[in-house]
Amino acid sequence: MEEKKINISGLSVNYKTLGEGKPVLILHGWGGKSDSWVEVGKLLAQDNFKVTIPDLPGFGKSGEPKKPWTIGDYLEFTESFIDKLGLGAFHLIGHSFGGGISVMYAAKDHRMVRSLILCDSAVIRKERLDWRQSYAKKMALAKKFFINLPLFDKILPFGQKIVYRIAGVRDYHMASPVMKETFSNIIKEDLQKYATQIAVPTLIVWGDKDKSTPIEDAYTLQHLIPGASLKVIEGAGHNPHRQAPVILADNLSVFIKTR
Repeated sequence: MEEKKINISGLSVNYKTLGEGKPVLILHGWGGKSDSWVEVGKLLAQDNFKVTIPDLPGFGKSGEPKKPWTIGDYLEFTESFIDKLGLGAFHLIGHSFGGGISVMYAAKDHRMVRSLILCDSAVIRKERLDWRQSYAKKMALAKKFFINLPLFDKILPFGQKIVYRIAGVRDYHMASPVMKETFSNIIKEDLQKYATQIAVPTLIVWGDKDKSTPIEDAYTLQHLIPGASLKVIEGAGHNPHRQAPVILADNLSVFIKTR
């Protein structure tokens, strides 16, 4: 495995490459980084694929955007990254947030993508609150009733940490102001319209226990993308690359080899 850095539009971008053979590009999810996909990358490399995994801007060892980005900005970054590395035609794997970028890229430029694999991808945007997040939301709304209490300014940061931890979104709390606003920009745009424009062989891989992007999204995407096939990984949640890397890599390899 090699780890390198390149400069794209003034941003230092870190990425990893593994193996030699057919080019495969993996885009990780929000809050993730290339490290989390190394195990799957190694398994694919053993099957004669050259795997490239960047740390998307704002994550891992890559630089942070100077101003809040939209998903369109991440799409432009991906195009520049692909051009700069000279990948040529490649197989594209997108997980969660990276899956949203992948759907947009595949819809825009069919010629570059030999096949598309969407892993628990955040394409369908709608508010989904589990019991923890609902509770945290109510706690946040209650803030207005306590704002005039003595020492409110001092206890607010501590209270926010508790609320975000309860909600299971601690990564958001720890993010910089730029990345918080970037996150807010990204979740506003539903990407289903791009899914209908995809004309490359597509595999949808999903954990049946996914609570962030539930399995219903997988079936919706299969309906939206012409000819898409679906593989459900039983027992896996939102991160099959960490929870079932061998099973996931096997499914990716079999699909890519037939394209």
